[in-house]
Amino acid sequence: MTAPTWISDYSQVNVCMGENLTTDENGQPMLAPWAVPRLVADYKALSGGDLPAPGANIAITTLPGRQLIDLPKVRWRNDTPLDQEVIIRVTRASKSWTTANPNAVQFRDRWSFVIGDGLTPPAEPIVTGIYNSQCGSAVDFGTNTIAEPNIGKQWMWHPVNMMDEWVGPVPPGDTLEVHYRCYVWTPPPYSDNANVGNPAYSFAAGWARVSLIAIPQQGTVVAG
Repeated sequence: MTAPTWISDYSQVNVCMGENLTTDENGQPMLAPWAVPRLVADYKALSGGDLPAPGANIAITTLPGRQLIDLPKVRWRNDTPLDQEVIIRVTRASKSWTTANPNAVQFRDRWSFVIGDGLTPPAEPIVTGIYNSQCGSAVDFGTNTIAEPNIGKQWMWHPVNMMDEWVGPVPPGDTLEVHYRCYVWTPPPYSDNANVGNPAYSFAAGWARVSLIAIPQQGTVVAG
């Protein structure tokens, strides 16, 4: 009878890891940081052109208007092994404005973006033609017997709001860059003797915030 011997040969198991997995310091599998939605960029800019107190004639009758907020170079380089979809999230502060009969005040904003090697910036976000949002108001209380605009002012306020745009995919190693701007103007026809020759205009955009949220994608090495 032969004495039993220890088995000394063995098979090494190779485990295939998906791109959304990694290992901890003990070699145990875990989710990679990019396997869940994550905030990858978050920038805020204040308005540099607000006129918060009512003033005299402010005729801004040609587009793009008066620039209030400029927020360039909001960018993120895809540091993952997978394509990533990205949410561009724009949060706008509350806006306030005053206009006088029979004129108007309008805010417009726009953002542009580019996906590439990070060397070419996005197009300038001018609001003359295409824009992402607008808000404002106009009043017309008519005229008196000598064709002067009747007495009348309007005070308006618009709450904080947010808008999302999904873009992508952003390939591994590529960069997404966003440029945001906000403008204000007084659309024609513009009356320089509004409110019976006592015009009062104000506008305040406050600030804008641009956030980038990377959204994970299905891996290609391991698929169910």
